[in-house]
Amino acid sequence: MLSFRVPLAVLIQLALLSPRMARADADAGADAAAAPIPADAAVSAQDRATDVEAAEHVAQGRRLFLLGHYQEAIAEYRRAYELRADPQFLLDIGESYRELGANDQALFYYNRYLAAAPNAPNHEIVEDRVSELEALRAPAPAPVTIAPAPAPASPKPRPTPVWRRWWLWTAVGVALGASITAAALASRPSPASVPASDLGDHKFF
Repeated sequence: MLSFRVPLAVLIQLALLSPRMARADADAGADAAAAPIPADAAVSAQDRATDVEAAEHVAQGRRLFLLGHYQEAIAEYRRAYELRADPQFLLDIGESYRELGANDQALFYYNRYLAAAPNAPNHEIVEDRVSELEALRAPAPAPVTIAPAPAPASPKPRPTPVWRRWWLWTAVGVALGASITAAALASRPSPASVPASDLGDHKFF
């Protein structure tokens, strides 16, 4: 079995170097701990935290949207957009307003989405919704009223002929009656003379 002896001088040197090496390692660790975190790393961590918070608001907004709580969903989507300006959140807000029947607000957010994401795959679908809402905003055409035709003028009454007037025939009747009466009186015989008596010539009827 082979064995070798380490020279005593080497052992002494190692013994002297070990504390120095330990202190160096400790100092290096302390320096590493005290060294500042690079700015890029700090920003990345903050961005990740912001994205996580925005995702939480979006998840809550979609849950409220499915439950029909559209006003509360809008508040969640707004908070998410404040944290991270993602155009999708604008579309989510527009959809919520459309479900509420607030067409003007829905149009505003649809148009902002189209401007922020002109190459979005659902661009045409959103444009169709904008057209539908704008058609609902347009005032209905006023009904065309047709004036009734003027009533025909009543014909003027024709004058009554003289021979159809009542007073003419009344006069004729009176004249005719008078003529008949006069004729009857004329044709009546005169009464016989009364003979004289003791009482004189008085007539008794």
